[in-house]
Amino acid sequence: MLYNLTILSLLPNTLGAVLPLLPKAYETHAPSGTALGYFSCEFGVLNRFALLARYDDAERLAADRLRLLKIDDPYGLEPYIGGIESTAFKPLSFAEPVEPGSYGPFYEFRSYTIAPGGLAETEAAWAKVMPRRNEMSKLLTIMASIEGAPMKMVHIWPYNSIEDRSRARAEASKEKIWPPPGGSAQLTSLKSELFVATAFSGLK
Repeated sequence: MLYNLTILSLLPNTLGAVLPLLPKAYETHAPSGTALGYFSCEFGVLNRFALLARYDDAERLAADRLRLLKIDDPYGLEPYIGGIESTAFKPLSFAEPVEPGSYGPFYEFRSYTIAPGGLAETEAAWAKVMPRRNEMSKLLTIMASIEGAPMKMVHIWPYNSIEDRSRARAEASKEKIWPPPGGSAQLTSLKSELFVATAFSGLK
């Protein structure tokens, strides 16, 4: 199983024109896979949307990538797009499959970069604490990039409210399981952004 995370960056002052076009872009962006979620960035770099899709294998993902390359305006948003970034990820060993459902509406996307050769150590440290951390707030997924450099590790956390996020993180810190002991030794950068599920997203 693979995931593809696409970030669409809009040009300034185009959000109003883009919003009516987004449902169609979501429906058509992963015909060979399963479209899971469409999210709008609330805190972080604004005017950005995240599209998350699941694929059974690399061949299906490659088919969609090739289709996008052959279309001049694959998302139907060409006049408003300032940039497109698409990355394929493989879930870590302890990640559960992502299924559509109501978990949010807030989704925190935490993107880390990992030093060369550092994934195994990081994964082992995180795996030790995740059963308890999941009791405090459910992890949607955690995954490592399989293309590009440096390697990225992205973990996505859904929350019903900002208060729920603060409570869970404070509880995990108090129990000294967050950050995972030894789990930061191979990390080289950290970024956190808060997204909100759109009305038509499979992940609510």
